[in-house]
Amino acid sequence: MTTCAATGCENPVPRKPRGRPAIYCNAACRPSQRSSGIDVELLRDDGDAGSAGRIWTVRLRRRGRTVTVAESLGWPSATALASDLIELLTPRRRRESRID
Repeated sequence: MTTCAATGCENPVPRKPRGRPAIYCNAACRPSQRSSGIDVELLRDDGDAGSAGRIWTVRLRRRGRTVTVAESLGWPSATALASDLIELLTPRRRRESRID
């Protein structure tokens, strides 16, 4: 038996009787299934007592590093931006068209 090809994974990889040999122990170890490791944060700042509404900030965070993408947004704009960033950063499988 061989070990998984994913970085840091020491699990054994079962051998298949036929076909191409597997190099990853499970689907979570495949690079196409891993997330980017970047989290999207929505932060609310209630501000001063005299402010009319809440102010939102959108940040990207990876390990100990943080990048502020936008500040002083309203809730609809902040959630729309956050969902766009999540869609951009989340790997997706390609949908192949089949010929019927």
